[in-house]
Amino acid sequence: MRTRAAGKSKAVTWKSRAVVRAIEPGSSVDCAACGERVKFQAKVKAQQVICNVYIDGKWDRVEHFHLECYRKAGEPHGHAA
Repeated sequence: MRTRAAGKSKAVTWKSRAVVRAIEPGSSVDCAACGERVKFQAKVKAQQVICNVYIDGKWDRVEHFHLECYRKAGEPHGHAA
């Protein structure tokens, strides 16, 4: 992606980022930290952290974490918004 400033193109460097989201029914991903399933539970309002991971400014993958696991791992992709 490029942005324009004063008629010149400037390359944008993408960085890894993380967001906190509710775990939705039908979720079928494993936590990148503990390896356990990030699963929906009807009576528990659990949350997950979803991270877009960029390497050298290029998108590489998405990682999912239990919120607690992400914090214990030291927030490897920055503070989760």
